[in-house]
Amino acid sequence: MPTAASTPSLQVSVHGHPNSDTLLLWHPATAEADGREQAARLASRIGGRNGLRVVLPTIDAAAGGRDLLRSIRYARESSVHPPDRLSIVGYGPYGIAALSLALHQRRLGIGLVHVTCVDGAPGVLDPVSGQPLPASPAPRPEGVDTAVDVVASEASPGWAEAVVAAWTSAGWPAQVVPADQFTWRV
Repeated sequence: MPTAASTPSLQVSVHGHPNSDTLLLWHPATAEADGREQAARLASRIGGRNGLRVVLPTIDAAAGGRDLLRSIRYARESSVHPPDRLSIVGYGPYGIAALSLALHQRRLGIGLVHVTCVDGAPGVLDPVSGQPLPASPAPRPEGVDTAVDVVASEASPGWAEAVVAAWTSAGWPAQVVPADQFTWRV
């Protein structure tokens, strides 16, 4: 049974076992009343099948960047594990935000274990910075072991492969996940 919590003006639901590793799930469906239920079912399925604690924030599209950053704070502060053991899966622009967060985690004072970008595409802006993902990411900082997955998209053929090639050449452990092998869909 999911639990609900909130921080000032940020609603979150938590699925799975409270003592498990934390996965922060950023899904645009949470911005719509009908989509929240579907996203919650997805979070429950992920938590149950993968033995994870899944934090699902309700993201206001108008406040996307702020809500994403507040959800990171909530996931880190409410975890029973070290706060830098956080993984993030983001869809669409929230996937771009997850990749951008991996690049800037040292500057932001956080640590990430794994980030996954689903439904990314060229020209999609990171809702936190308002900028597109850099064509050539910064080299992986010393001591950062964040794994990066980019799910291939039929809507943007070749984009995932190009992103992963750029990240890999910069020293990041990155891989393309074929769309037909990615099952975390609403």
